[in-house]
Amino acid sequence: MTMPYSDLSPQNGNSPQYFISFERLTQLGRSPIHMLASRRGPSAPSRVKPDHELDNPAELVEEIAEYGVKETDYIRSSMPLQEIVFRILLGRRNEPTSLRDLHYELTEKWSTPMRPINITEEGLERILDGDTFYGFDHKHEPGDEN
Repeated sequence: MTMPYSDLSPQNGNSPQYFISFERLTQLGRSPIHMLASRRGPSAPSRVKPDHELDNPAELVEEIAEYGVKETDYIRSSMPLQEIVFRILLGRRNEPTSLRDLHYELTEKWSTPMRPINITEEGLERILDGDTFYGFDHKHEPGDEN
């Protein structure tokens, strides 16, 4: 059952643009390198290097987008919702992605009869804004006071 949108829903205005903030990850006490390195697939070229030699999160994002997303288990519907969003953003080279697009991909592509994902855009926005692990942030528009 799909929940109706409220008047405050992003559906009725501009949808916030989400990305993974390496600065926010650091503020949360997480290493962006470690977070990204642990999501590389077996075909990632940097796998031949020890993790302590990795120093550029942007390069890891590019590598994940190029190699990781092609692997069959890169995203599984059984993963936690925030992990799926994290991997979606990595697969999109961490380009700011609208809440509406993230919601659509979650509910249409990764929802299954065994694991239905029934969430409103407003609910997903609350989850992403309340994140304290993955470093989600949203692109601030000019005049945005947040």
